[in-house]
Formats: sequence, structure tokens, C-alpha cells
Amino acid sequence: MNITKWLIVIIILALTIFGLYSYKSSLQQAAHEQAAMMPEPAATVTAINVTDMLYQKMIKVSGEVQAFKFLILNNELAGEITRLNAPSGATVKKGQVLLTLDHRDEDAQLLAAKATLLLRQQTLDRNIALQKNRGISEDKVDEARAAVQIAQADISIIETAIDKKTLIAPFNANVGIHTLEVGQYLDKNSQVIELVGVNDFTWVDFNLPQIYQELSLGSTVNINPITANDQTESLSAQIIAIDPKLSRNSRHLKYRAQIDSSTVSLKPNTLVSVIVPISKQARFTAVPDLAIKRDALGSYVFVLEPAEQGSYRAKQVPVKLGERQGDTVMILQGLEQGQLIANKGAFKLFPGMKVYLAQETSETAAPADTSAQK
Repeated sequence: MNITKWLIVIIILALTIFGLYSYKSSLQQAAHEQAAMMPEPAATVTAINVTDMLYQKMIKVSGEVQAFKFLILNNELAGEITRLNAPSGATVKKGQVLLTLDHRDEDAQLLAAKATLLLRQQTLDRNIALQKNRGISEDKVDEARAAVQIAQADISIIETAIDKKTLIAPFNANVGIHTLEVGQYLDKNSQVIELVGVNDFTWVDFNLPQIYQELSLGSTVNINPITANDQTESLSAQIIAIDPKLSRNSRHLKYRAQIDSSTVSLKPNTLVSVIVPISKQARFTAVPDLAIKRDALGSYVFVLEPAEQGSYRAKQVPVKLGERQGDTVMILQGLEQGQLIANKGAFKLFPGMKVYLAQETSETAAPADTSAQK
């Protein structure tokens, strides 16, 4: 009797378990059928073909424009200004008289010295004639000749004094701003006029830290004048001089670059930016920054591999990043030229995801030849 009861209980439990299992299996099958009927998740992105580019690391430093020639004229002798031919800001030619001081006293002394020379020359001529007839001694002739030479020296001294009171432009130049006027008295050794040389080229001096490789003569750098809107074009300049020693204070090496004045007009002491190459040109794989996805595990891109019906599969590829140039990033490791990678929209992809292209293109990731600045 007891055995029959236990058999009934066991049969009921078995039927219950079987019923629950059948019900769960039917639910799972329905879920699988429903999932099979739903479309596979996919994303639409733009893509580019990976290419390489010439890249050269650059550094931006400050430079200063230097005048080809610069001179401050001082008057050696005192006097009143009687002629002024150098207005502020004017351009003067080499040999042009800039300023004349009053030299009427010297003019009078010069007339007297010339008269004295004439008299002593006549005396010398008479003594020479007398000496030929032995009417005078040799000593008298020598004394007369010495007197003539002394008179000539006196004339030279006075003419030199007159020349010192006449300031002449030693080279083509622009005149600095001054407050000189005709009739103004200048004491000796006064600063009179500043002259800034005018030439077909301009010099730009700049310094580089010793940690960077030394540039060679003839190397090319780029000059960018500093403006408010920073929209000026970069101008090429050539290294023409290198300081033979480092600065004791900063451990920088000084360079001088030369730029054609007809290309740009830069005033002396103007600050400019100098873009200097600090490495050799090399070819790197480059991709847009939008194509790179970053997380705690590192940086990677999605390579798009062809799939069925014009779609692609996203393959996550780790990459090692290098220098950045604008919106382009150098790839040191992980990609090869010609691979198709996701660009705009890459952030929403995951490995193995189906991908469609919004715009298939073979455009390059970056210009073929560019340089970076630090």
C-alpha cells in the first residue's frame, strides 16, 4: 500500500518537472525564432583608405628682426646747426649731407692759412733761386721748405675741423625720429641722428636650446610675423650665420636667418615666430583623429573588412600613436597603407559589428607632404 502511494508521488513529480521543462523549452525556442526575425545591429560610418605622409618635427621659437646696418651719429665738435637735410623718417642716400654746423670761424682760419701757405711758398721759391746762384745757404732753403709744410698741415687741420662739422650719410638709410632744428646749438659728442640701413634683405636672429640638433648653414626655416589675427603666410628664410658658442646663461645657440625684403617689410626689433626643423623628414602612416578610439586599454581604430551584400565587418586594431599634426595623428605601429578604416562615426562601433558606408572614398588621411610644429 505504501509503495503504491510513493509511486503515485514520484509519477506526479516527474510529470510536473517534464511539464516545466517543456514550457521553458518552448519559451526559448520562441525567443530564438523572434531574435532570428529581428535585423542584425549595424552602423553607418564614413571611411578612408590609410596612406602615408612625409613628416618632419618642427619647433616654434621667437625671433627678432635685426637691421642690416644701424648707426647713431654723434657730433665731435660743438656748434650751431646751419643746415638740416634729414627730416624724421626720411630716406637718405649714401654721401648725402645730413647736417651742417656753423663753421664760419674755421672758414676764416682757412683763408688765413691759405694766404700764409702762399706767402711761404713764394719765400721758398725765392730761396731756391738764390741757392742756385749760391746767394743763400742750404739751411735757409730747408727752413723755407719746412715752413711751407707746416702751413699745409695747418690747412689740413682746419679742413678736417670743417669736415667734422658736416655729417654725411655713410650708407642708404632711413632717418630715425629726432627734434633737431636749424639754429639749434649742439654740444660736442651729442647724439644727433639714428640711421637704419636700407637693403634688399632682412636679418632675423633666433636661439635654439642645445638639446636640439644643430642646424647647418643654408638650412631653411619659416618666418611668421606676429599679428593680431595670426593670418600671415609663412615665409622661407635661409640660415646665413651660426654663433660659434652657446650662451653661458641660457645654453642656447644663436642663429641668423636672411629673408628677402621684397617679400615682406619687417622693421628692426620686430618680434616674429620662427618655425625650425628639429628632426629629419620621415614617412609615417597617418589617420584622422576622428578615426581613433581611446579607452583605458589604449588606442585603436576599426579596420573595415568586406562582408556580404556591400557591408563590412568592424575589426578592432590596437595602434601606437605618434606626433599630431593638426587633425592628423601619426601611427607608429598597427596599420598598413591601403587598409580601409572607419572615420566619422567610429565611436559607435564594436568588434564584429556590421558596417555600411555613408560615403565610400579613397581620399587620403593627410596631405602627402607636411611638417609639424611643437
